[in-house]
Amino acid sequence: MKKYNQLITFQVFAITCTICLLSGCSKDSAVKTKEAYTYTLYSDFVYKAKADVLASINGNPAQSIDHAGKLYIKDNYIYLNEVKKGIHIIDNSNPSHPTQVAFLSIPGNNDIAIKGNTLYADMYTDMLALDISNPRQVTLTGKLDNFFVGNTYFTGGPNTNVSDSILVDWKQKDTTIFADHYPEYNGGGILLQNATPGVKSNSGTAGSMAGMVMIGNYLYAITEMHSLGIVDISNPAAPKLDSNFFAGFDLQTIFPFQDKLFLGSAIGMFIYDVSNPESPVKVGEFTHGRACDPVITDGSYAYVTLHAGDGCGGDQNELDVIDVKDLLHSQLVTTYPLTKPTGLSKDGNLLFICDGDAVKVYNASNPSKLILLNQIKSNEPYDIIAANHKAMVVTKDGLYQYDYNFISNIRLLSFMPAKK
Repeated sequence: MKKYNQLITFQVFAITCTICLLSGCSKDSAVKTKEAYTYTLYSDFVYKAKADVLASINGNPAQSIDHAGKLYIKDNYIYLNEVKKGIHIIDNSNPSHPTQVAFLSIPGNNDIAIKGNTLYADMYTDMLALDISNPRQVTLTGKLDNFFVGNTYFTGGPNTNVSDSILVDWKQKDTTIFADHYPEYNGGGILLQNATPGVKSNSGTAGSMAGMVMIGNYLYAITEMHSLGIVDISNPAAPKLDSNFFAGFDLQTIFPFQDKLFLGSAIGMFIYDVSNPESPVKVGEFTHGRACDPVITDGSYAYVTLHAGDGCGGDQNELDVIDVKDLLHSQLVTTYPLTKPTGLSKDGNLLFICDGDAVKVYNASNPSKLILLNQIKSNEPYDIIAANHKAMVVTKDGLYQYDYNFISNIRLLSFMPAKK
């Protein structure tokens, strides 16, 4: 991430990095419409001692959804990330009437993974292991300090001990400035650019935007832009760090398939064999121009959505279909132009893609000739998990569930609105 020239102190830089993450990503240039630059102003930062934060993870079960992020499903429960704030636990026994059970207040949270009754979550630099046997009374069973090394600057703030203080709240306000240059930092807050923020494991299902996944007794997570961390979870309650290794530049997402990891990055896709889980071996890659890049695979083909902006650079908005039957020699099959695609999911021959103002549903029985079957109008859909004729879609305005037994007549089952 690049610093603004005006932010000349370490403390202001630390806060700036933190707040960029609050939006889910970073940008290096303002959003410009003619001479109008749109920013989000963050101020009134609130910090708490880490010990107090860990002691009060269980929050108000009725806490509203403000900014829905990544999605995880296990059994009859939905685990929905509240971007940089925590995790909503939702009882989905009846998809037509989902019920919020608890809110886990975990500042800095982005990712979720679950093995048995243990939930793993990032809290800025730390990885937490939480016993969720009783979702209303979650307990901390283990912790890996400073595991997510890429978040080193995203914990404490001015006049605080970074290792003991956690950013837990802030205020934000959008503002538009008409100018022919970037505005200067004036000390009244931080001006930042406005940003818009299925994977199957042995225990649950994550969306295609996941940055932390499991295969067997090992958890794999993007710990900073270029590195993957390996954690032994053979004892789920007490995760043990195995190692970190360079896995590729500008990593963004992970998709596990059998004994392979498909890593999406801003410059391409990297494929690793983890048949020896402690010693991943790179077995293939596919490069593309700079773009944000989630990826999924069915073992024969990989589906990669590329979208411009959001800190990734480039101007591509497309779907790349890649033949990965021979991992050492993966080949581009074809490219489909799209609007601004993000998350995607595949159920049998049906391919779902979040794209602009809709979720597009394709017949993917012939990957070189996708056929658009239907579209679900959506407000900036971010990610989707589709399986067993049910789809969960995270959008700017909340969490939707659909029944797609009949593709020509996709039916809304429920909607949990976001407050903002």
